[in-house]
Amino acid sequence: MSKKTDLEKLKKKYEKIFSLLDEVKIEKAKKTIDRLLKKTKDDPFLYWLKGYVLLYEGTHNFEEAIGAFNRAIEIDPDNTFAWEFKAIALRSLGRYEEAISCYEKSMELDPLDYNAIYNKAVLLERIGTFEKALDYYSLATKIDPKNTIAWEAKINLLEYLQRFDEAEECRSKVEKDYSGKIVEKDPATPDEWVHKGETLEKLGKYLWANQCYDMALKIDENHQAARDLKYMLLQKHKIDIDTKKNIQKTSQTSEKSII
Repeated sequence: MSKKTDLEKLKKKYEKIFSLLDEVKIEKAKKTIDRLLKKTKDDPFLYWLKGYVLLYEGTHNFEEAIGAFNRAIEIDPDNTFAWEFKAIALRSLGRYEEAISCYEKSMELDPLDYNAIYNKAVLLERIGTFEKALDYYSLATKIDPKNTIAWEAKINLLEYLQRFDEAEECRSKVEKDYSGKIVEKDPATPDEWVHKGETLEKLGKYLWANQCYDMALKIDENHQAARDLKYMLLQKHKIDIDTKKNIQKTSQTSEKSII
């Protein structure tokens, strides 16, 4: 049985609790879960659900959430949901090594678990284990080639490592997914320039994207989205932009010399 089918069945069984969560009635959902746990003390899903609510209610009860996930795992060691969400709680506390171990356990139970593989890659990158992170990003792209999240993360890491040829090779594999979104004519409004800039940024055309954000700001110097996106672009891809600018300057100088 797939995880998706599993979750659908569980949602149907505990429809009332999920309805409360959908309505953001967190406290009522917690009381319902605690009441059910008094009647059924060995239900791993209820403990997972308790941890889930604690994790996402916004009160930073991460340790209590981990306790609930641990109880779910104690009852059902093969509960991939509990392993993955325990990893999220540990990650929130900055306990990356422990979180990675949880994702590894989840992958033992389901070797094709995209979420576990991708999130393990993210944490490996965060602790500076870049080559292993690239391996797991690559694995994630093989499992779900149409999911651009892992592709973009891999591209960004390759660019950070200044491995631009490899980054461009990866980008060429996903570029066609974005090509149809480019605005063909020159935009007339700042929002249209921002949209074009975002699209070009996804394509890795950082200099062009930067120019689009500049055009939006020429039309409306107080356009917040253009300001924010330009700032994030320059911070995130500073090395790449500087490198390309230097290449352009060198190329222009060479052309002038020839003339």
